[in-house]
Amino acid sequence: MRVVLVFCMLSFVSSVNAEIYKWVDEHGRVHYDDKPPITSQKQLMDINEESNAVKSIPENRAEKRRKLLDAIDEDRQLKKEQEAKEKKKKAKFLKQCHIARDNLKLYQRSNYVYDLDKDGNRVALPSSARDQVIANIKKQIEQYCK
Repeated sequence: MRVVLVFCMLSFVSSVNAEIYKWVDEHGRVHYDDKPPITSQKQLMDINEESNAVKSIPENRAEKRRKLLDAIDEDRQLKKEQEAKEKKKKAKFLKQCHIARDNLKLYQRSNYVYDLDKDGNRVALPSSARDQVIANIKKQIEQYCK
């Protein structure tokens, strides 16, 4: 059995180095064969030599791979930048949240809300103004403390 297998493999190996002939018949059709044609219009093709199409395939693959890797790197960079912006925004919101909560505690504990007049003196505002300030601070807390 092994002898038959070896014989078959050797017969296939010998046909790999065969020459291929190309010719055009009288009707204009192109033919390829491993035997030389009978007519005078024949052209021997060398199948061992790499054609331009075969050479361009690995370069094309390498170029596609490089473009894909560049696109992936660009996506990663954009994602990192976006994450950094989000982190910075969250930090800013957290800081604003803490400030608003501290202000709310301050205004809820105080009995009066003061404002400055033209001369720089403190003037007590009515309780409705205090309620309005507290309402504004609560809106800030809703906005920043999510």
